[in-house]
Amino acid sequence: MKSWCPLILVSLVIAPLPAVAQANPSGAQPNQGALKKFDDLVKDAVQRPGFLETYEKGENLYLVIPKDQLKKDFLMEFKIAQGVGTQGLFGGTILNLFEGDVVALERHGDRVFLVQRPHRFTAAKGGALAKAVELTFSQSVVESAKIEAIRDDSALVVNIYDWIVSDLSNIGQRVRQAVWSGYGELGRQSFNPRVGRLGQATFERSKSYLESVKAFPRNVNLRAKLTFRPQEAVNWPSVPDGRYISLSLHYTLAALPESPMEPRVGDDRVGNFWTVHKDFSQDDSSAFVRYANRWRLEPGTRVGQLVIPKQPIVFYIDRTVPEEYRPALKAGVEAWNRAFEAAGWKDAIRADLLPEGADAEDIRYATLRWNVSDAATYGAIGASVVDPRTGEVLDADVLFEASMITMFRNFWRTQVNPVSAALAFTQAIDFPASETAFASPGSELASFGTSLVMQGGFLQAVLAARGEIAPGTPVPTSYVNQAIKWVTMHEVGHTLGLHHNFRASASTPFAKLHDRQWAEQNGIASSVMDYPGLNVRLRGTPNDQYYDSNVGSYDLWAIAYTYTPDAARARELARQAADPAHLFGTDPDAYASAPIDPSINPGDLSDDPLAWGRESAQLVRTIMDSLPRFVLADNTRYHEVTVAFQTLMGLYANALSPAVKYLGGQYLNRDHAGDPNGRLPFVNVPRAKQREALDFVIDAMFSPRALVIPPSVLTRFGPNRWTQDWGTDLTWNGRLDYPFHEQTLALQRAVLNQVVHPLRLARIRDAETKFGAANVLTIPELMSDLTKAIWTEVATAPSRSVTAMRRDLQRAYLDALTNMVLPPSERMPADARAVARMELTRLDRRIAARLASLGGLDAYTLAHLQESRARIKKTLEAGLEVERERGTPRSG
Repeated sequence: MKSWCPLILVSLVIAPLPAVAQANPSGAQPNQGALKKFDDLVKDAVQRPGFLETYEKGENLYLVIPKDQLKKDFLMEFKIAQGVGTQGLFGGTILNLFEGDVVALERHGDRVFLVQRPHRFTAAKGGALAKAVELTFSQSVVESAKIEAIRDDSALVVNIYDWIVSDLSNIGQRVRQAVWSGYGELGRQSFNPRVGRLGQATFERSKSYLESVKAFPRNVNLRAKLTFRPQEAVNWPSVPDGRYISLSLHYTLAALPESPMEPRVGDDRVGNFWTVHKDFSQDDSSAFVRYANRWRLEPGTRVGQLVIPKQPIVFYIDRTVPEEYRPALKAGVEAWNRAFEAAGWKDAIRADLLPEGADAEDIRYATLRWNVSDAATYGAIGASVVDPRTGEVLDADVLFEASMITMFRNFWRTQVNPVSAALAFTQAIDFPASETAFASPGSELASFGTSLVMQGGFLQAVLAARGEIAPGTPVPTSYVNQAIKWVTMHEVGHTLGLHHNFRASASTPFAKLHDRQWAEQNGIASSVMDYPGLNVRLRGTPNDQYYDSNVGSYDLWAIAYTYTPDAARARELARQAADPAHLFGTDPDAYASAPIDPSINPGDLSDDPLAWGRESAQLVRTIMDSLPRFVLADNTRYHEVTVAFQTLMGLYANALSPAVKYLGGQYLNRDHAGDPNGRLPFVNVPRAKQREALDFVIDAMFSPRALVIPPSVLTRFGPNRWTQDWGTDLTWNGRLDYPFHEQTLALQRAVLNQVVHPLRLARIRDAETKFGAANVLTIPELMSDLTKAIWTEVATAPSRSVTAMRRDLQRAYLDALTNMVLPPSERMPADARAVARMELTRLDRRIAARLASLGGLDAYTLAHLQESRARIKKTLEAGLEVERERGTPRSG
């Protein structure tokens, strides 16, 4: 009886359901009494024929759906048409980068439903697996509206006003993230709904409205003003009333190509963005199929060995771009023709001025647009939207942040947020992998704009030091145009389907960096998709090639693979990954925790990053030691010296960052088995190179002379006195004067923590097994050299007093050793913990010996040494207690 009763209950519940379904079958006529006559409904309305026909009348937006459009897939994408100039809410930003939503309109009973297809999951049509996919993956119903009228030709008419004046796009989530971020640390603590509501922002329907409707042959563009109310008013200077965040959202409803483009199957040896499906018809157990994102090019007229496409790729320069920069943008776009020739095409890409009356938000126009922001954030972005079925690029919009170029030209005269400068070198040393999520396809890392601005300031100082410009003079226009052309090539490269390539600079011999003729012919990197370091020196050829002026050998190879019409040739091209002209490494390679490959770096140059780093660090030090001479003109604020110094500290750290990767480093390769001149997946960095890198890091960061700045510079650090400027800091972490020791220690600590990172030390142990201990800089050698360098004052006799900077560094080193021993850091190898304990024991003996002599030590040093011994003793004793509590020591 217990098993029989539930069956009766279920049958009672489900029995009426078929009757309900029969009462309103899909396609049944609505209640005729509820329908309006079409002519009466649209009387006095504004008609807009196009891809989808609309009628606008007051707060009604009627969509006419011909019978043959029902259940037909089309594309829907969202873009911020007008932002608020801060917190990532910028006009022109595409919300669904690359993949638009595949949607359809379906009629069920008296209503029309907007449904989103689960397009990522597929199987061969007509087979059993296709039925299994259909059974497994459901579409999402995102909106619905009742049928208002039926036209004489049977077209359905629905009112979609409430679809558009809503949070259909989920822009509200971005607004809430912006609000959360804008509250700073308080917001981060309160974003969790269980803790508080500072991250909340509700949609205000009564303060939102439809702004415009535009119809085109292939798409309909709808623009709405949407208002959100944060739980607490935001204090954003660019928002007039912080209680309400209003922005304009642009909806594009576009036809998908009638004939899908023949896709190019992706290959992990080439740096493409991919459109990814799970095709359950595949034999591959993962079922993944990856298509390289690319524009459609169809053969037209043949000219010799090349073919002119029927329809070239055209980028339109928006009239928001200042006239003086338009030639550089045009040159940057059309430089890609050289790469398309390698793929067999002639005149495949060009740039034109956006025609008068044309709409930059029309999907038929790929645009280059200028954007202003209250607080500089991203620098530039190259975003595109693709056909999710094939990876065909349907639309692209490149945005340039105006402040990036302005500050590149005249950095020292600009107030720079110190957090931005500090962030730049923090990322160069250790950028958490969890924070690379914002680096969406086609977007730049957070440091991109900041780094370019810093390079402009550095270039300004170098030119002043060389006597080419006077202190305080803006960077000459010719250099600005070099930078703009390179940025344009880089961003357009993203829209053509290419990832970053942070290994491209390794194709250039160090000896050729300052050879202008060689650089003009070959570039300073083999790809414009790299983030190059600034190619300058203090003396020598007056006009170095600062940025690449053309696409490089990697770009030619990647575009040839992506765009050749011959799929067989593409497969053969992919096998050329081992060619030194095709070096490739991208974001996950560069920004993994404790990154492994010293040749994959943003912001470096040449096949010898160590040689480049030493040269760059020396150049920065030369400028830094005489900084006021190159920054201060008559009537210049002393604050400019402070800002310039902070920037130079970031550039100095960036020069060191590749060196850290050499320690336990391995070269990462993407070759497949049997490729011509194929390499193993990981190749050990030679021991001699690891030793050279450690010596450089110690000399530049941990030696007694490292980071010592003359008082003639320190005494000219001035405060910021613009008390009514918003978005700027009047203090440095609460201090009116510059906290020199605090800032210096932060940099040294960041580098030190990366050197003894648990994953780096674990990699060294593995490398000893893989490559042999004789071929690796071992953990005992590494730790011994660090101890000697950082504690030089007690390692040599006679003893000498320890300066304040050195005392800070020595305490930081004790912190690092303590963290290795007690408690062990996550994933810290047991051997590293043992070596750290050995170093503490040796250091304690040396300090004891120096304290016994007592001669010549000042009070600070005596106190410091006594305290250090006490800390070491406590750490060692506590470490033994932990081991007794834990029992058997870990083996790994």
